[in-house]
Amino acid sequence: MKLFQLTPVAVLFGLAVTQVSADEIDNKEKFSELVVGKKLVQENTWVRILKDGVVEGQGPKAGDISGSWEWKGKYYCRDLVIDDVPLPHDCQAVSIEGDTVTFTHKDGSGISVSWKIE
Repeated sequence: MKLFQLTPVAVLFGLAVTQVSADEIDNKEKFSELVVGKKLVQENTWVRILKDGVVEGQGPKAGDISGSWEWKGKYYCRDLVIDDVPLPHDCQAVSIEGDTVTFTHKDGSGISVSWKIE
């Protein structure tokens, strides 16, 4: 069993940390079809990953989430700023199960964070 360690950002935003067995999204076309443009929600936090490479959203305390993304190999890679605080660049493995998309940090070896697709 894989052990997960909460990052300060996960704790700050109360992000659900999960281990999910789902269908892997391993290419940009599939990611664009299933995730891009959709509102991803987790309690009082939401984000949208837009087709023009922009990430936008709002945190649980009405803080702005902004940034950019690109697809590299089989990973979603993003640079985010939350309330004027830049997060480290991260590439993530992506999987989907029903209406839930899960991003696993550090090229699939870090914590997993799940979002409901609306």
